[in-house]
Amino acid sequence: MSKKIILLIVSLIAILCAVIIIKRSKPSDDHITIGILQFASFPSLDEAKDGFMEQAKKDFGDKIKFIEQNAQGSVSQAQAIASSFKANSSINAFYAIATPAVQALKSEIKDRPIIFAAVTDPIGLQLRGPNSNITGATDMADIQKQIRVIKELLPNVKKVAILFNPAEPNSVILVKKMKEELAKYNIEFHDNGANSQADVAAATQNAVQNAQAILIPTDNTISSAFPIVKQIADKAKIPLITTWTGEKDAPLMQFGVDYIQSGIQSGELLNQIINKNVKPMDTEIIAPNSKIYINSFELKRLNITLPESLKQEVTLL
Repeated sequence: MSKKIILLIVSLIAILCAVIIIKRSKPSDDHITIGILQFASFPSLDEAKDGFMEQAKKDFGDKIKFIEQNAQGSVSQAQAIASSFKANSSINAFYAIATPAVQALKSEIKDRPIIFAAVTDPIGLQLRGPNSNITGATDMADIQKQIRVIKELLPNVKKVAILFNPAEPNSVILVKKMKEELAKYNIEFHDNGANSQADVAAATQNAVQNAQAILIPTDNTISSAFPIVKQIADKAKIPLITTWTGEKDAPLMQFGVDYIQSGIQSGELLNQIINKNVKPMDTEIIAPNSKIYINSFELKRLNITLPESLKQEVTLL
């Protein structure tokens, strides 16, 4: 057998092997790839991701694949990730966690479904419209209820500091509602703005010097630096109330949606869209119920008595 024939046979075998490898590595036609863009790392957003992935695995089993990216609190990084996702044609749908994440994806992705969680005001952000490819779960809290509970829990508080990033649309929306409700109880309030994580410590120091309690909306900047806030508030013995849940080093009161459940419900939307061919615009935006968690240790440390009127409404930690 000539060398040319041997080389030809070897080449054909190599090509055949390469084809087999490619076919084996190529996902099947029913393979589903989800691009996850999480804006930052803190408990509530992590829980929203975990709940979503848990539900997606339950619905799709081994067919589901995730490409996870975290913007680490950077808007520019979120935009860069969204651009890279757009270029990846293998991604079937996207999961955006927090307002900057869905805004970044909205600007890039027009032809594939986007599902969100931890977004306070999807309508105000104009995420929905004719033939919209976006749906998801809002974390808008019942602020009227929150302020009423604060008044019952802390009846002697006359002045509240609101700690937030004034550049975050979700925070601005909630702060406006908070001020309206605080005014109904004649509780004074003042803003303490932190435009970046580097500003959070100084803003918190100012807050503890000028108020009897600190109230924080669902704010990505403050949430990302929450251990610093908690440390300063604890030292000053100032009650701390967050409008999100899931903090391990819990403040006096956490008021907000169950983010794991929010993620699960977002996963159920994915199932409707992929398995049942429901268009995102034909789904309802999900609004999970608010929950109230009270830290028993903080009650004792701050010498606060839980009123009988609240015992059926709250969960003690």
